[in-house]
Amino acid sequence: MTVKMMKSLFHKTMMLCLVAMTLSALPLRAQLQGADWQNVSCTAPSDKIATFRSEGRADKKDLVATDAKCRLFYALFYKGVPGINNEQPLIDNDDPRITSPFFNGSKAFEAYIINSEGGAENARKVDGKYRAAVTITVSMKVLYEYLQKHKVMEGTSVFGSESGPLMPSIIVVPYRKTGENFKSILENDFDRRLAVANVVDGFRSRNVVTSNIEQLVRSAQRRDAYNANNATSNDRELLLSSGADVYVEVDLKKNSNQNGNQVSLILRAYETATGADLASKDGITNYYPQASTEKLVKLAVQSHLQAFLDDICSHWTKPATASGQGTRVVMQFDLDASCTATLRDPVAAQNGQPLTNVLRLWVRKNCFKAQYHLKGAVDESMVFDYVTMPPVDQDGLPMDAEQFAYLLQEFLNEKGVSTRYVTEGNTILFTILSVD
Repeated sequence: MTVKMMKSLFHKTMMLCLVAMTLSALPLRAQLQGADWQNVSCTAPSDKIATFRSEGRADKKDLVATDAKCRLFYALFYKGVPGINNEQPLIDNDDPRITSPFFNGSKAFEAYIINSEGGAENARKVDGKYRAAVTITVSMKVLYEYLQKHKVMEGTSVFGSESGPLMPSIIVVPYRKTGENFKSILENDFDRRLAVANVVDGFRSRNVVTSNIEQLVRSAQRRDAYNANNATSNDRELLLSSGADVYVEVDLKKNSNQNGNQVSLILRAYETATGADLASKDGITNYYPQASTEKLVKLAVQSHLQAFLDDICSHWTKPATASGQGTRVVMQFDLDASCTATLRDPVAAQNGQPLTNVLRLWVRKNCFKAQYHLKGAVDESMVFDYVTMPPVDQDGLPMDAEQFAYLLQEFLNEKGVSTRYVTEGNTILFTILSVD
């Protein structure tokens, strides 16, 4: 073979290698364009949780399931699947930066798959390829929200957007049984900690920002403000100091039988200041063989969180400037350690009325439409479990807890009652220093 012939053979070989490399490097999306889409179908249509049957094909058995998932998401994105989105493709304005991770080996689709069954175990070889039908359960609601957020799918506004519904500030906490506290649960109960984390992630996916209960507990510990002797009251103080309008309590129960595993996720929402019930939802999954607790919790959150948020919004009182309604606060009065008087002692500037009566009459006169409730009063303490502040002050400006407390302090100063106060979210804490 001459040198010329050897060079020609070398160039041909290199060209063939380059062609092969180019073909192998083609995005999976391009490889799928000629696929048979009659083998992708929806067996349980839903805009929340949907189940599909997709046939995978691969050179190796353990790659069949992955291929089936890719084919399913390609069909959803670019072909349309009967029973989903009016049989129209989900992608309206394709952006490869958003969609490519579903098909380039990154397996972005796994974040939206709740459960899959089939693949290598039921694969059969046909025309040199392994084939198998795979049953795939997908969280369509979360997938829609992701695609809409990144503007590749047209959709409606979501929570947290300018056009979305008004949301209160929220903190998510674990359910406490008798004798328990947040600290012990977060340290020792993996399931409830997992449930809280998934609910927080669910809120975040809907653009709802939540306060971090674990961070609050750690901060309280650093301040030596949290100990086992009064853990329950400390938990209440943590909620009040969080600044959250609403706290969401999360509980989790697990069940297992011959059909597989199941979880029940119990969600309760309360107004932080008053403890008033706002919303509740019990999310129960189906039984899934070999499904982990984490997967099932994720499924329960995805299936029921949106309805829960809707309930919170429908019961939440809008800010005063938006709704013309007052905002509720908690008001508590305690004696300073150096104070020689009691709350029952007379106030000279008020014709000798007891201080408790002076405070009650001021609240009655200055709250919104007489909406208040006195929880109790003793010599050392007095608590209003809710006082509804007026929407605006006398200058027409929005009323808040700080301004409301300042007005009361000014009134008491004029009557010879010296005080200091702090506001923590929707809670006002007064300390009585002296009474003339």
